[in-house]
Amino acid sequence: MTEQTAGKCPFGFSNDGGAPGDGAAYSHSAVAPALSRDKLPTLVNTSIAEGADGLPTGRCLCGEASYKILKPVSRIFANHDPASRRWTGGISLTIMVRATSLEFHGWGRMVQHAASDEALHCFCRICGTSMFIRHVQPEAMDGMLSLSAGTLDNLDGFELAAETWIDEKPDLYNFEGDRRRLTGAEIAATYGAR
Repeated sequence: MTEQTAGKCPFGFSNDGGAPGDGAAYSHSAVAPALSRDKLPTLVNTSIAEGADGLPTGRCLCGEASYKILKPVSRIFANHDPASRRWTGGISLTIMVRATSLEFHGWGRMVQHAASDEALHCFCRICGTSMFIRHVQPEAMDGMLSLSAGTLDNLDGFELAAETWIDEKPDLYNFEGDRRRLTGAEIAATYGAR
């Protein structure tokens, strides 16, 4: 994978406190230089305790898989595309992190389903919890994880920052408030065809 540099955030966030803006000079917390495309989370042998080290933690329903996010995060994304809804059984609420920004216990309990050439959907083989999506394509997303926000132990301090595939959202629900809303075409223009 080639070295990645800071650029314009497709969700419109900037470095000045995270407020939506023109996204100029934004370095996404998940973008890091010269990462191997096969990089995985740091795998640990013991279950991760809730709130370990004061960082965000989460787990599956049965608790056999657990994780700790090693960097502060606060943004949750609502994904309205049909594949995300089918994956979660409803609205897909996710947190974007680089795999290397995560400690993970129970990797051997994960089942990966190649939903497309771009993404591997990972779930607990014991309880079936939708844990995360491993992005492998396009290159800008390679090495990223979309963690299921519902697996977090505590949602205090998190905000709904953006909605994606807003043009595919069914009419039966709406979120209140103002936030960045992106169509499938806008995402495709940024990252390539889905």
